[in-house]
Amino acid sequence: MKRAALLALVVAACAHDAHTTVIATADPAAYPCVLREPEALGADFSVRQHLTVHARKPDGSAFDGELDAVLQKQGDTLLVVGLGPMSVKAFTLAQRHGEITFQQFYGPELPFSPRNIVVDIHRMYFKHLPAPAEPAYTGVIRGELDGEHVEETWQGGALRDRVFTRPGQFAGAVRIELGAGCTAARCQPATATLRNEWFAYTLAITSDDYEAL
Repeated sequence: MKRAALLALVVAACAHDAHTTVIATADPAAYPCVLREPEALGADFSVRQHLTVHARKPDGSAFDGELDAVLQKQGDTLLVVGLGPMSVKAFTLAQRHGEITFQQFYGPELPFSPRNIVVDIHRMYFKHLPAPAEPAYTGVIRGELDGEHVEETWQGGALRDRVFTRPGQFAGAVRIELGAGCTAARCQPATATLRNEWFAYTLAITSDDYEAL
């Protein structure tokens, strides 16, 4: 069974046991970002990921955590399935039709809005400036996206780094490092790091088993 079909089966199963939160993508949020509908985000894919988070708790102490997940973009749905020990489903997070639906099956409550996860996925994989016309372009491109200043660094036709700033609203930037880089046609880096200076956390991602859908 292809992973896409398997994920659909997993999400449908046990949904009645989940604690569910629904958020409109257009609602005001502490972590601002315009979220486009999944069908406008490019090619469909599914990928297995290992995520490592380093953050600061409200009392200033350090927090470190790890999580395995599957990320899937297919048609009108962006889906994350969080996996616990023995690959047991911990949560599902789906963006579809102007809403974000979070269903948690076990584990501690998230210390932030589920919308933040969707925002970071969009920033890492989907929010980008128009690609350079030169196939092997090397250099820096700057522009504006949805009220944010964006700076992208390209090397040999691969997008290596992306930086988001909101002057006058947040100090610092959201900085994304895309490992070996993304091409103009597809973004599937084996490793990626997001450093959010606005909210003082770092997210490191290792991806494998990428599947075009």
